[in-house]
Amino acid sequence: MNEHLGRVKHEKTLDGRAKNARNGTTSKTVTTDAVGPVEITVPRDRDASFEPVIVRKRQRRLNDVDEVVLSL
Repeated sequence: MNEHLGRVKHEKTLDGRAKNARNGTTSKTVTTDAVGPVEITVPRDRDASFEPVIVRKRQRRLNDVDEVVLSL
């Protein structure tokens, strides 16, 4: 989220007002092949322009999680 917004949490912008800001998190349950259901929290922003990388928006099933983690 820091990279997406261009600043760290609680850092002010130069003009003091931000067009886009953090807007908390959303929890959701995803199903994995190895572990079963896992609850995760996904950060969100006010413009809804943040796109999660590992678990995409509206994705409920994770396949080959080990490969994704190892690639990071």
